This record gives sequence, C-alpha cells and structure tokens, in this order.
Amino acid sequence: MSQEIMVEIVLGGVLGKTFGKIHQRLVSTTSEAVRALCCTIPGFERYLNTSKSRGLTYAVFRGKKNIGVDDLVFPVTDDVIRIVPVVIGSKRGGLLQVIFGAVMVAAAFWTGGASVAAWGAMHTGLAMTGVSMMLGGIIQMLSPQPGGLAMKDQGENKPSYAFGAPVNTVSQGYPVPIGYGKRRIGGAVISAGIYVEDQQ
Repeated sequence: MSQEIMVEIVLGGVLGKTFGKIHQRLVSTTSEAVRALCCTIPGFERYLNTSKSRGLTYAVFRGKKNIGVDDLVFPVTDDVIRIVPVVIGSKRGGLLQVIFGAVMVAAAFWTGGASVAAWGAMHTGLAMTGVSMMLGGIIQMLSPQPGGLAMKDQGENKPSYAFGAPVNTVSQGYPVPIGYGKRRIGGAVISAGIYVEDQQ
C-alpha cells in the first residue's frame, strides 16, 4: 500500500467555476483523489457521470504530464493533479488522452484487493473501451475537416453566405437554401442519378 500524501488538486474550466478551483486531499493515488472529491463535494460525482451528455471529457495531468486511465492507480508524488474539461470533438481533444467522466469515476472506485474479482469481470470491457478511445483519438487526428464554402472562385459560381444569386451547387458541405416569400435562389442538388432506357 502506498503512503498517503497531501496533494493539491486543481479543477479547471467549468469544474473549477462550479466546485471550486483548488482542493487539498490526503490521498495515495490519483484515482483516490477523484474518489475523495466525489465523497466530499456534493454533486461532483453526478456531474462527472453526466458530463458525456453535455459533450465533455476530461484530461488529467499530474504535474505537466497528461495521464491516461491506466496511470490513475499509480502512487501520487508532490506534483499537482489537474483535472481539465475538454469538449468532445475539439481539435486538441485528439491529441490529449481524454477520459470520460464515468470511466474516471469507475477507475476511482476500484480499490486494489477488495475488488479483484470484480476487476477480472470488468477487465475486458474496460480494455475494449480504452482501445476504442485510443482509436477514436487517432481517427480524429487523421481525418480531414470539410472545407465548407471554400469553393473555386469562378465568374458564375462565387461563394456567398446569402442566398441572393441564382447559382446551382452540387458539391458536398454547402447549405441548402430554404426560401420564405418571393426569392430567386439557385438550386441545391441533393440527389441525382442517370438511368439508361432503350429507345425503340
């Protein structure tokens, strides 16, 4: 068993505004620090468990190092533990090892010897979740972002944010105009096909 150390825990972003920015707890692991916050701050555990529905994940830092779910059970040092909310799908979200609030709480309540049997049953599920989170981050970093209105600037087909010019658009990613009242707008081809028929 590790020795307990008084550790400073800094909550960033909306967590810090809602539950207070700086906390100190006597803990031995990072997961125990999260469990201590869940037990001593009213509504903290519920907030972490429901944060995925609000579009948030969390990046956990020990000192300046971003740690993952596997590192939550390692003994703490004198470094400050920071828990920072990250918006799901944000550009930097793929670069950080983000941890869903529910996964972080589940890892926080894992207590070495008392739950070894439960750990054996959950190991496969947690491992698959971890693999899917890693693959999701890699795919997010590798996949290109759509260009939107970055089309070629030709004489009859200039980019416009208003639907004022009667220009037909066929490319992917363009807005579909909805006309109210009398308006002259170009068509947006949503679906097209070519069929060959016998002519006799």
